[in-house]
Amino acid sequence: MTTHITARLAWHADGWNGHVCKDPAANTFCVGQQSYPGTMIGEQRDLAQEQKVCGQGCSKLGKDVPPCMYSINAFGQDRIHAFADTPEFFRKEDRSPDGVRREWDMPPSSCSIWPYEEMYKDEVKLARGGYDPDKRLAAVRNFFAKVEVGRSLVFYYANFSNPFSEEDNKRYVLLGVSRVKALGEELFYDECSQETIDRYGGFVWQRVVSSHYPDQGMRIPYHRYTDKPEVLEQILAVPANPRVCKYAARHVSDDDALILVEQLLGVACRLQELGDDSENWGSRISWLQSVIAELWQGRGLYPGLPAVLDVIGFQAAIPGFVKAKAEEAVAIKDAVFAFLDGTAKAFDGLALNSDEVSKVKRQWQLRTDEERALSRDLLPRFGLDGTQVRRLLGEDRTTYGLPAKLSEIIDNPYILCESYIGDGPDDTIGLSKIEHGIFPSPNIAPAFLYEVDDWRRLRAFTVGQLLIKSTQTFLELSQVLHDVNHDLSFVAEWKRHQFTERYYEVDKEHMLGALEFREHEGQRYVYLRSAWEDEQLVSKCLRELNKRADISFKVPLTESHWGDYLRDDCSILSRMDADQYREAIEGQIAVCQQIFVRPLCVLAGSAGTGKTTVIRSLIHAVERVHGSGASFQLLAPTGKAADRIREKTGKAASTIHSFLAQRGWLNDNLTFKRQGGFREEGIETYIVDESSMLDLTLVAALFRAINWNSVRRLILVGDPSQLPPIGRGKVFADLIDWLGKDYPECLGTLCTNVRQMENRLQKTGTGIIDLASLFILRNSGGEVELQKAHAEQMLARVQEGGKVDEDLQVIYWSGQQDLEDKLVFSLQSDMQADTGLTLNNEKPYELWRAAFKNKEGVDRPEQSQVISPYRGEFFGTDHLNGLLQVASKGRRPDPHRLIDGVALFDKVMQIRNRSRSKPLWAWDTHGRSNKPVEVFNGELGFVKAHALDGKNAFGPWFRIKHFQVLFSRKESFWIGYGRSLGKTPDGKWIGDEKVEDNLELAYAISVHKSQGSEFERVYFVLPKSKQALLSPELLYTGLTRAKKHCTLLIEEDLSPLLTLRRPEASHLVVINSSLFDMRPVSQLLSRKCDWYEEGKIHHTLAQFMVRSKSEVIIANMLFERELPFEYEQPLYAKDGTFYLPDFLVHCQGQTYIWEHWGMISDEGYRNHRETKLEWYEKHFPGQLIETFEGAELSMESDRLIRKMQGAPE
Repeated sequence: MTTHITARLAWHADGWNGHVCKDPAANTFCVGQQSYPGTMIGEQRDLAQEQKVCGQGCSKLGKDVPPCMYSINAFGQDRIHAFADTPEFFRKEDRSPDGVRREWDMPPSSCSIWPYEEMYKDEVKLARGGYDPDKRLAAVRNFFAKVEVGRSLVFYYANFSNPFSEEDNKRYVLLGVSRVKALGEELFYDECSQETIDRYGGFVWQRVVSSHYPDQGMRIPYHRYTDKPEVLEQILAVPANPRVCKYAARHVSDDDALILVEQLLGVACRLQELGDDSENWGSRISWLQSVIAELWQGRGLYPGLPAVLDVIGFQAAIPGFVKAKAEEAVAIKDAVFAFLDGTAKAFDGLALNSDEVSKVKRQWQLRTDEERALSRDLLPRFGLDGTQVRRLLGEDRTTYGLPAKLSEIIDNPYILCESYIGDGPDDTIGLSKIEHGIFPSPNIAPAFLYEVDDWRRLRAFTVGQLLIKSTQTFLELSQVLHDVNHDLSFVAEWKRHQFTERYYEVDKEHMLGALEFREHEGQRYVYLRSAWEDEQLVSKCLRELNKRADISFKVPLTESHWGDYLRDDCSILSRMDADQYREAIEGQIAVCQQIFVRPLCVLAGSAGTGKTTVIRSLIHAVERVHGSGASFQLLAPTGKAADRIREKTGKAASTIHSFLAQRGWLNDNLTFKRQGGFREEGIETYIVDESSMLDLTLVAALFRAINWNSVRRLILVGDPSQLPPIGRGKVFADLIDWLGKDYPECLGTLCTNVRQMENRLQKTGTGIIDLASLFILRNSGGEVELQKAHAEQMLARVQEGGKVDEDLQVIYWSGQQDLEDKLVFSLQSDMQADTGLTLNNEKPYELWRAAFKNKEGVDRPEQSQVISPYRGEFFGTDHLNGLLQVASKGRRPDPHRLIDGVALFDKVMQIRNRSRSKPLWAWDTHGRSNKPVEVFNGELGFVKAHALDGKNAFGPWFRIKHFQVLFSRKESFWIGYGRSLGKTPDGKWIGDEKVEDNLELAYAISVHKSQGSEFERVYFVLPKSKQALLSPELLYTGLTRAKKHCTLLIEEDLSPLLTLRRPEASHLVVINSSLFDMRPVSQLLSRKCDWYEEGKIHHTLAQFMVRSKSEVIIANMLFERELPFEYEQPLYAKDGTFYLPDFLVHCQGQTYIWEHWGMISDEGYRNHRETKLEWYEKHFPGQLIETFEGAELSMESDRLIRKMQGAPE
């Protein structure tokens, strides 16, 4: 067995080639919070200097190397310089520059790494607190001692600060592999005082690892394809076993190394297919294959045996197995279990006395037959860790998604990778790990457990594909099979096989254990069984609730009562225009009267329509007709949303997760139980806010926790135009479609935008809502035609840039520096306008702090917010947070005043739910003691100095170790983070709270993180150079986060908005679901990258890609006549003005402009048409074709097409 290692590298834009990046400013990832080492590069980077030497080899820079020096030369071919300044926590006289900077050389193909996990293990802790430096040094020496020069592999990877990570999909990325050539010497700081050495050890937390690259190994050439996302997706290698990527450097077993090398082999094969010439891929593939053979020999047949022996209490047998040769493993394993079963005597090397032998054997016999069979015959084959084995054999295995009966796992061990859910993304059992145990190399095992075409294998690969496509309720079976076979085409030849759909038919009974199949219109589809069951449950509950008769009550509830609940005499609209206000209230009354009597109903409305006001009124109505003690439950999908609805209604509100946990439906690892919890029977009315965020799994879990016989009504509230849920399905959208089509009385839509009316009267602008409305894609009929006319007018204003309305400004930017300058200038200009203060460039923090306070002087993080769709790149939240942190302080914070990149007075966001089961500790300023408090993912606040530090926190020699955060709506609680946080009321020390595990800078946040919140001012950064996450739902959500003003910063021109207005840009329409109707998404629509060109309509997708039924008719007729056309492509005149004609049709060398007019009866629409006709006549005379809505559309269209083609009338 050989021990291998992982090595974390900071991201490099040109392949870690030992040269400064060609465009250093564009590499925003190396300075990210999850770079290497930590935030050092961000703290030390001199971008101006890097720009001067961009592209130059670091070997030519002498000692002036950039701070990415530990990573930059991993695949470089020259020797470069590296150094480490003495840490800030050393005694002053031992710190650089007073002390001596430690310097060293980095050989070709080398990096400097450090196993941070070894520094914080329990074994190196001191009883009085802190860490023993001698034990730390011993631990790290032991770590490197296990690395074998010339044998061990080193796997290079990037932490989450990389181009492939996003807010809700953080991913490690494999960069390459090579063989360890040499380990550098241990490094110590020179001339440290004895006190520093005694306290800290005086050793540098870096050690050089050099490799045999390029003679051995491979590097994935991500840098060559930065402008080709479709290629990047093919060559991206995300480690299937992410646990090996923790703590910067970790040991890797032969089994885990085998998984990584197999992944890299697949990438190498794809690069060879793509014709990449950055490497000799034939040679690289041969080397990888030889390494695979080598790793199989090291892995052996039973890599899991030591973990099994540890769990069953037979630790004494482990050393003998570990020291044995690979060919002896089978015999030793058989001898161990023969001894335990009593069929053989003690074997060589077993040092146990008779009492210990009796104890071990007794414990083995106490296990059930199934536990023993699993431990003896299966688990040793798989490289599981001890914790996973313990859970698998434990009584609570269902907590981790595993079946209660071990016989099911014995019959099909693939269940381990299909079903196991650990404590986080690093606690997984991957398909490759199970494959290795079932199909070992023929060189180490005479036979496989199963045939290569076994049903268990196909089922597991199919489940894997469905788990990867985490938003889809089902997938087309033929596509899943294609992807399965594609994956299998890269595996070793001895286990390669290509399946057909016939296998699913023959083995259907077995498949149904984890899958469900459905046929629709001649096509077959496949579901995860759990998703199928969830969807069936949710559909059944909603259908049955909807079948119930209208709710009757014996207490009058008249229009007058509703008016009293809804009316607000302090409303601006009420005071300024009583007639408009009365009209708005009448609309809300009508909706309330319509839905309140229904057992199932939806309250839908866009931002500003008064959903929260209606919720409050519905609660009043419940209390009136059912009594003041009527039971109701306010729920929301996030803690932030629950806080908001609690504040707005004055009623208790809970997250759905908290509701489930209180009733025993939530496991400790935050997964949902499918049975066994308490079903709530005491609540009659449920109101769920922010329902657009609900995924299928969460709704199903909630519905399982409710006894529906006790439920009187369920009200789902939300904005259907917002982002779809991150998880599986689209429950809210499906419910709205179903009710709108078949039960319109159950769907209450708030149409009157009260906020828009108020803004219009106050002359504060309606631009935000006017622009956002262009990206609502659920309109139909005449609304579509009116919206298109409105869109052209609105987009023309946006094209001009600058002040579009009192509440909307558009700023165009080009390039990184331009964006940075304009964003900071816009923010600070608005701050000056809002506060009346003038920016002092020497003390910008005075303006920034004042700008975030309300009239009472209380901090309000919601005052302004920068948002971006992305986390990475220079326009993403990571880089913008660093930019704005510096802008707010006037300079980069001193490293000794930072904890994980966060400094005093920074704006921060909690990124992890800390509910009552695992709260944070805070100083209660009212109770004058520390108390546990709940803080939820997404809450915003500001950092303050910890009360324990007092004025010392601002002294020149202060070294920060902790701080407190004041969150919005929790100002009386000073919540502690860091080390030495004080004591609980009963005198116990409060544990450390790592900042990086809980907080992020929040000057800029993602659009997803902003959902459910509102801000006075929003600065929305919209790039066009990266489009993967952009959708009309995202743009709508981002715009409507602004209450008072939105500054939209768009890259270069209007084109991102035009793209996002297209129906096919929606992310909602590509989600497969069948909650009420089977509506599969065409594979063509979900895989647009294979054929899509903006404006071109695919002939089978017209119904998805045009807006109205009339336009579908025209599009289909153009297809039939084989006339090429574009749909809603901008048509620019020479003066730069533009319109969006319905169709641009190309016929016999001519281009015709086809406009279909639908709402001629509307005066505003007619006026818009006249303006448009004048524009066409001026700039494109003689090219216009017109049709009008009516029964003769098909005939008229046919006549016009024939006329274009030159046929006689």
